[in-house]
Amino acid sequence: MTTTVTIKSPATIANLGPGFDIFALALERPFDVFKICLNESRSVGIKITGKCDSLPTVAEQNTAGLAALRFFERIGRPAGVDIEIVKSMPIGSGLGSSAASASAAVFGLNKLLGTGLTDLEMIEIASQGEVASGGTPTPTTSPAASSAALSSSGATSRSTSIRIEAPPASIVVGVQRKSQTTTRGLIADRFSLAQVKEQMSWCSALVHAVLTQDIKKIGRAISRDHISEPARSRSIPGYEDLKRRAMNEGRSASTSAAADRPSSPSARRAAPKRSIRP
Repeated sequence: MTTTVTIKSPATIANLGPGFDIFALALERPFDVFKICLNESRSVGIKITGKCDSLPTVAEQNTAGLAALRFFERIGRPAGVDIEIVKSMPIGSGLGSSAASASAAVFGLNKLLGTGLTDLEMIEIASQGEVASGGTPTPTTSPAASSAALSSSGATSRSTSIRIEAPPASIVVGVQRKSQTTTRGLIADRFSLAQVKEQMSWCSALVHAVLTQDIKKIGRAISRDHISEPARSRSIPGYEDLKRRAMNEGRSASTSAAADRPSSPSARRAAPKRSIRP
């Protein structure tokens, strides 16, 4: 039986456009590399190199380590693993580095132990690993766990994940590192029916635009967000001016989106192929 696997887990942009906790992108780069090796000690060991910034190596405090522990609990099979993480992504930047770690741990263990978990089952377990970073399970592991697509999730039910290929486009991401663990608390928990209806209409428009491979309509839909962007963009100095300039210079879209911390992606027609997924 194979006892070691090396995995590349990508950066992600969650909460994309009108799809707060629904839509996200898995990016080609940056990414972190994970060497996952089974051990006979029935313990979970964590080693971190690269841009680690004093990340915790205690399993219960590390998203990869906690996800591994939850994985073993789920399959009801005692085992141990050593996880070496080579960090290239900056932490606290809204690029989903913690989700990448949790997803890689679960994906790698599923491969090594041949447990045959589905994508949705792996996403569910990996999201439990996010507790080590944000204090609560989050859906931001979906794009990292299943690499690039359009997906939906719910707070009170199991996630569903739908993969849809997007037309070729280049993504420009402005990263801002923030001091707070999460910016979710900035977003109101009650909205008017009119606001919800408009948000739902733009979510539908984005799905249709991706299905029809229409980059202009994708950009138009991504640029509309009445729930997350108004709250989170306030912590980005000069955001409104930046967005106006991006659109005036021919970008197809500009929005504030992140894995719980604001980053500002803008898109324009171009080169490498991406997919929309969370």
